Amino acid sequence: MKEIMKRITNRYEAHPGRTPPAAGERDLVARLHKVNLDLLPVLHELLRTRSVTRTAQSLGITQPAVSRALRQLRGAFDDQLLISPGRDTHLTERAAALAGPLGHALGELDLLLKPAGPFDPATEAVHLVVNTADYVTQLLAPILAEICAREAPHVVLEFTWAGTRTAEDLAKVDFMIGPRAFGETLGKRVGRLPLWRDEMVCIAAAGNAAIPPRLTPAQFQAMRYVAFQRGPRTPQDVRVLLQPTSTLEVAPVCTTSSFLVLGAIVGKSDCVALVPRKVARELARAEKLRIVEIAYLRKQLLIDAYWSLATNSRRGRAWFRGLLARGAARLG
Repeated sequence: MKEIMKRITNRYEAHPGRTPPAAGERDLVARLHKVNLDLLPVLHELLRTRSVTRTAQSLGITQPAVSRALRQLRGAFDDQLLISPGRDTHLTERAAALAGPLGHALGELDLLLKPAGPFDPATEAVHLVVNTADYVTQLLAPILAEICAREAPHVVLEFTWAGTRTAEDLAKVDFMIGPRAFGETLGKRVGRLPLWRDEMVCIAAAGNAAIPPRLTPAQFQAMRYVAFQRGPRTPQDVRVLLQPTSTLEVAPVCTTSSFLVLGAIVGKSDCVALVPRKVARELARAEKLRIVEIAYLRKQLLIDAYWSLATNSRRGRAWFRGLLARGAARLG
């Protein structure tokens, strides 16, 4: 308790630029400096038992320690608190007035300092930001939203796609989902949860009979193709981490930062594109596409969830990691 109250009373000294406290708050800070707050539980027990001996027994400390505490409390409150005009000990008027508010204040402090229980998704609200590619959103968001509708009605999920290159960038969101090859570049202060395995395949329009069921890299490069590109200034080494087959895409006729747009373009043209197999299956159902295998060794993808260890203890984060694992398991 002493350490917590020390932080409260010193917070304006630690932050000189912060708005100064109002007069009432300054008075409170001054009064808190005068009281050893560790003695308040002793005072509460003294007011209850009206006995140094019984207070010592109740708190498991020595009688001299309680006597010293009572002397300090009398000085802090400028009141005798306990008086013994005869055989019986009585509370002073000030002590009697303190008893109720002190018990209430200690109860509130106990609730404040008590470790929080496990996150309860059925009743608690939390807003979680997930940074990931659009195809991951398409795969996971419907599953997670379905589960949350049943089990976590007050949870808000926000899927976005912002640049993340460092652990500091990662700390600005709650989670990032992406290829392990890229996630491993974020540093050591990062948590990781494996989600699923995938691999790159080629997609073509269902009616494009000129495309064989399997392509070599040379055949792919001889065709008109569209390509995923995170941004115009993304270095090639980062592109390879995000998409292992990007080294084949040396002369695309069109680039986009959306895997879903790739499917729309392929479905309405003679172009082909390289995408993860899981999203290719989704696109094939929606855009009348077919999947074409690509004979390329470095086409494997390991998709993981990442988070900054600096945010590890935030409310609901551990629960959401379990939810991600459940969602990934349903993807197969």
